[in-house]
Amino acid sequence: MELKQRGELEEYIQDFDILWNKAEASEKQALVIFLGGLETDIKNTVKMFEPKTLRHVYNLSRLQSNTQTYRKSPGYVRRPASVFQHHPVQTTTTCPPQATTNTTNPHTAPQKPTPTPWTNNPGSNYTKTYTKPTKSIRNQDFEDRRLKGLCFWCDNKFVPGH
Repeated sequence: MELKQRGELEEYIQDFDILWNKAEASEKQALVIFLGGLETDIKNTVKMFEPKTLRHVYNLSRLQSNTQTYRKSPGYVRRPASVFQHHPVQTTTTCPPQATTNTTNPHTAPQKPTPTPWTNNPGSNYTKTYTKPTKSIRNQDFEDRRLKGLCFWCDNKFVPGH
């Protein structure tokens, strides 16, 4: 069974399904053969997710193909490589350092404040531990909740910002 993607992905998927139905190959074999015929850009991204079923491979391939199409569109603007921007955390200390000024000579610049060393002691107001709630959920329960639109942590309907 030899087939290569030469045009649109959907056409390749349809042609592959026709050949697979005629061939005597397991789904795992078909998965390897399908990936081998994909365009390199799509194949590499799909393989990264280590799909186990042909359906998963088809869906990942479609997502990557759509991403490539979008990136080639005239309205696409490439964002900087760094998605995460560093925002310095502002903290206050229990005793803010006081700037000392030289009152005797008005032409002398004020002296810089002496920084207060930070200590991580248990009694500090600045030690905050946040633990995310954990809950064991079976795959079937997970899928049922997702299909019903329920929150995974409680029994309420899930809405953005919940």
